[in-house]
Amino acid sequence: MARPPKERMVEKLPPMSHYKPAGTPLCGLEEVVLTVDEMEAIRLIDIEQLDQSEAAKRMGVSTPTINRMANLAHQKIASALWQGCALRIEGGNFRLARHGKSGLRNFTCKTCNHRWTLPHGTGQRGHDLSCPACEAFTVSRDDEDNGKN
Repeated sequence: MARPPKERMVEKLPPMSHYKPAGTPLCGLEEVVLTVDEMEAIRLIDIEQLDQSEAAKRMGVSTPTINRMANLAHQKIASALWQGCALRIEGGNFRLARHGKSGLRNFTCKTCNHRWTLPHGTGQRGHDLSCPACEAFTVSRDDEDNGKN
């Protein structure tokens, strides 16, 4: 029996959950799913340009694990681009990293199920927020450690 996978630390949730070819409705496209932790590996390695060992430390995984995650994410992104598929970012085995003493607050839209975080101390509460994806006011605050999907 294999051991359960270790949770990966994710510092930031992606700003969007879907990417698609222009001019084609999302409902008519096949989707490729990229997990949040795979997206974080891409962000750390390709955007922040960290080497794999530093990215692995930030995510709390081994260097071979971050290498596998980045390679799989690159393969999924290339496949979606080449085949004209939509790219959906969701799920994975992750936990949001706490930033500083106050950490982040997690919110979910009950209408479209979009999830995002805000730092403590912004003056915004869940009941007066609108969803950044669909602009609905059906927002709820998640538990502090509810970063897993």
